[in-house]
Amino acid sequence: MEFETLQAAWRSPANTPDDKAQAYLMEELMHMLKARRRGERLLFAIPVTAMTIFSIIAAQAIASGRMDVGQEWGAVVMMGVCWLMFAAVLIAGLMLRNRKTAGGSPMRDTLEAMLAANRRARANVRIFWMMLPVFMAPMVVAVGQLQDVGKASERDGWQMLFVFGVALVASVGWNTGRYHWVMKPEQRRLEALLKEYEA
Repeated sequence: MEFETLQAAWRSPANTPDDKAQAYLMEELMHMLKARRRGERLLFAIPVTAMTIFSIIAAQAIASGRMDVGQEWGAVVMMGVCWLMFAAVLIAGLMLRNRKTAGGSPMRDTLEAMLAANRRARANVRIFWMMLPVFMAPMVVAVGQLQDVGKASERDGWQMLFVFGVALVASVGWNTGRYHWVMKPEQRRLEALLKEYEA
């Protein structure tokens, strides 16, 4: 069930569902919440898996002597910033998790769960924005260090910076667009529905 469908049904003049209809609506809302949570877990698991693989490769390179941490510390710092961001997202997710109140109505609990999911998603975007400048400094240093130790030419360095730059601009654009045109409007609609329900 899409959010707009829920909102239309909620505000409909015929919004006096019997027990069977209300049970169906609750079931649909719970399916939507479960699908969102699966999506959140998948979006978290994919980069964590990729970073785990990169970290293992880097550890093997350091252990075998193919990478000198004293001269190529920028790459290690860059990975550390990524792991710090994942930890921040995980902690924010745990702190903003919805906690049901005993004896609350199922509809209120569902709306509060949807608001909590929205808060988590917005917090993740804000974490991304805060970590971006912190990530960019070691990225530039790491590319320079690759050139200094002879692992990349000047042309290779500029190509790496270009690819990283395009990826970061695309990511910033996507996250910023979703924050302002999807998450914030959804937050306002959910808060309005919850306020109507409590009135």
